[in-house]
Amino acid sequence: MKQPALSLILTGLLATALVFAEGSGAQRAAWFSPAQAQRGQALVFQQCAGCHGARLEGRYGPLLSGPRFLSKWGGRSAQELRTYIASRMPLGRAGTLSEAQTLDLVAYILQANGYPSGGQELKPDSLPQIELTKP
Repeated sequence: MKQPALSLILTGLLATALVFAEGSGAQRAAWFSPAQAQRGQALVFQQCAGCHGARLEGRYGPLLSGPRFLSKWGGRSAQELRTYIASRMPLGRAGTLSEAQTLDLVAYILQANGYPSGGQELKPDSLPQIELTKP
C-alpha cells in the first residue's frame, strides 16, 4: 500500500473514532435559553434564596446544585423536579408559582449544575427527556 493511501485510511479511522467518542454522551444537549436561566436566577433571588441560597448552595433548605444535589436527584427527570417545585415550593406558599416561573427555575437549576444553554426555551414536553445525571 502506498504512503498517501495509508495516511488517508488512518485519517478516516481517526475521524470515525472521534465521532463515536463525541456521541458517547459526554456532551449534554442544550435544553433552555440563557434568558430563561437568567429569569430563573432573578426568581431565586426574589423567592428562593432565603432557604436555598442565592447560588443554590443551600441555607435552611437543601442545596440545589453540585454533587450532593445530583446524588439525590441523579437518574430522575427534570419533569420530576418541575413537579416537586410546582407542588411544594415556595415553602408555605406551594402552588403559587406559574408554569413559566417553574420552568425558569428548572432552567436555572440545570444551568447551575453544568447543563449548557441553547437557542430555545425549556418547554414542558421536553422535561421527561432530561435526566439529571449523577456526579
